[in-house]
Amino acid sequence: MFQDFISNFIIITVQAQESLPPVLGVPTGTGTTETGTLFTFISTIVAWVLGLVGIVLFVIILISGFRYATAGGDSKKAQDALGSITSAVIGLFIIGFAFVISNAVLGFIFT
Repeated sequence: MFQDFISNFIIITVQAQESLPPVLGVPTGTGTTETGTLFTFISTIVAWVLGLVGIVLFVIILISGFRYATAGGDSKKAQDALGSITSAVIGLFIIGFAFVISNAVLGFIFT
């Protein structure tokens, strides 16, 4: 009786380990965990892309601020730098709204 119990336990354990992973899932035993859904995957990608664009716009603001500070009284250079700063700030607002809108749309689609 005890041997039957051990045999059944070993068979069930082996069968559980040999089961196929879910479609688009992470195979078991790899050390990688699968957390989240397609919604979290897409929203993470959108957040990363919008974050990178935000960093680029911040760098543009810094460079334009440096150009404005070193214009040396040249009104053309100062106006160009202020135009770049204005465009970058408007871009930051657009990125913020895009983040909010994308999360709302993804939430509507996937829930």
